[in-house]
Parts: sequence; C-alpha cells; structure tokens
Amino acid sequence: MEELFKAAEQETRPDVRASVLGLPENVDPENEGGSRPAPECPSRAGYEGQPRSTRCPVGVFVPVRSTPRSGSEQRTPVSVGAGRMRRMTSATAADYGWIRSSSSPFAHGLEVGYSLTLVRGVSPSELFRIVGAEPRGACQGLNELIEAQQEFLDGYEEWPEAFLAGAFTAQGEGGNWTLALEFGGDLGTRPRLMEALSAGTRAVSHSSNGGKPMHFFHWYEEGELRTTFEWPADRTGSTPDALNPLMLEVGLNPSGDEDPDVDRKAAVLALTERLTGVRVTEELLAEAEYQVGEVPEEPVEEWQGITIDVTDAHGEGTHVRLRRDQL
Repeated sequence: MEELFKAAEQETRPDVRASVLGLPENVDPENEGGSRPAPECPSRAGYEGQPRSTRCPVGVFVPVRSTPRSGSEQRTPVSVGAGRMRRMTSATAADYGWIRSSSSPFAHGLEVGYSLTLVRGVSPSELFRIVGAEPRGACQGLNELIEAQQEFLDGYEEWPEAFLAGAFTAQGEGGNWTLALEFGGDLGTRPRLMEALSAGTRAVSHSSNGGKPMHFFHWYEEGELRTTFEWPADRTGSTPDALNPLMLEVGLNPSGDEDPDVDRKAAVLALTERLTGVRVTEELLAEAEYQVGEVPEEPVEEWQGITIDVTDAHGEGTHVRLRRDQL
C-alpha cells in the first residue's frame, strides 16, 4: 500500500491518481468518501514546461496518505485560492528557533538586513530574467554567497545601484519553488517585481532592514498582494484577514498584543512554510548551490516640479505648483 501512495503522489491528475489507488474514475481521492468529478490537471511531468495559464489551478493537490506521518512530517494541503484555509504543514515558531543561534547562517541576514522570497513554478534563471538581473555565476553554499556580496560592495566607493541575489530550487507544495535570498537588497519588497513574479502562481517573502524594528511579510497570489504586514495586528492587502487562522497556529496574534514568549520572526518563517510547503533549515541555506544574479535598483522617476503649501494672512490655505525650470 505504501508503494501505491508513493506512486499516486507522483501524479497530479486526479483521475490517474484514482486509477493508481484502485478507485473509480469519478471519485476524487482528496475528497474523503466523495464522488464528485475530479478537476482536470496536467501531469506533474509536464507541469514545468506548461505556460502559466495552463498550469494546475490553486487548490489541486496530491492525495494525503491514509497512514499519518509522524511528528513534523505530517502535512495536509493548504488551499488559499479555493477560499478555504487548510494546513499544509504543522510548522510553528518553535521549528525556527535556530535562526537566533550565533552560528546560524540566518544570523548574518538579521544583522545586516535581508530579503527571502519563494516563488512556485519559476526557475532561478527565469526569476532573474523577470527581475532584470544579470547572471553572475554560482556560489557553493551561503558563506560563498556572503563573501561574493562583500566583494561586490568593496568594488564601489559608495553604495552601488544594484545588489547580488542568490537563488536555488527547493521542493514544496505543488512542485519546485525558487528560493531567492539577498542581503541589503529589496527584491521581496518591490510591488512591481512581486506582482510580476507571482503572475499565474504564488510568491511569499519576508524581510528585515537589519538591526532596526522593520520586518515585513508579503503574500502574493496571481499577481495580487493578498496579505502584508509589519505587525501582525496591522495588515493590509486585498484579503488582509485570510491568513488569520494560520497566523494563530504559528504563534502570531492577528488581533491584539503579541505573546512575549513567541519569536515573531521565527513565526513568520513558519507562516511562510505553511503557504509554500518549503521547510527552510540551517542545512538548506548553508549547503545549497546558489545561482547568482546582479539585481538593479528600482529606477527613480525624474521629478518634474514641486508643490508648496501656502497659508495666507486670513488663515486660508492654498498651494503653488512650480515647474522644474522655474526653480
């Protein structure tokens, strides 16, 4: 039976999964006891090569094993796009306590600032193409990536108008995800880039500006910012409350004061895992082979003039608009 479930997990077409498991064709393996027709979906083997418009819709997943996994391996799919929130993993803040260790590969990011972005179904090379990055070879492990970033900065007298990002492929919900990590950059916080990266898929990011109390979380779906926050109780986006059940489970309070015993940053990493299925570990970050790209800074629009607010002698307010050539 274990072999049957392994075979079923390799196939994303519900009718094929039903056949592998010996179920009638009109039975959906994900709907326990249900007999509604399963939705059509291209096979996993063809997933990566399909245009985004023909990929599996959000909410179609492989069946859950009938024999529960033990401990942290227990996983149930999460479906946000279908309007219902189900657990994909059981991760909580406690699973990410390692980020505070002085020897942690994540400690450098917390000190100098970082952005970590996960995008489903987009390869590292495609991610760099979308964000307009120039390829800069590869780094074996996080230490090499940090050294490459430092050498890059040392080549400029002032802060450069670009930064290095490292990216690699990780397994998660729905197949391959690209994890992009950079120090001192802002790839995961730029709306234009995140909208482009999440077009037809999902992208999740979290970041810190290093040492200062500014830590952000962003969840994009189908090119739309669904939920973002710095403080869990102050959320914005098109669906600011959609993640509230998951936030509570990982240790974040979406409606009030924070629990002083919960590490908010660790809880954000756990929330990211709940949405992506990617478990970020010390070993994963330390040992991955990173493709490296030089990401340009966001272009600044050239200003055309200024507006000056003026209050006259009678207390009436007005404003004066001056063109650039008038200054």
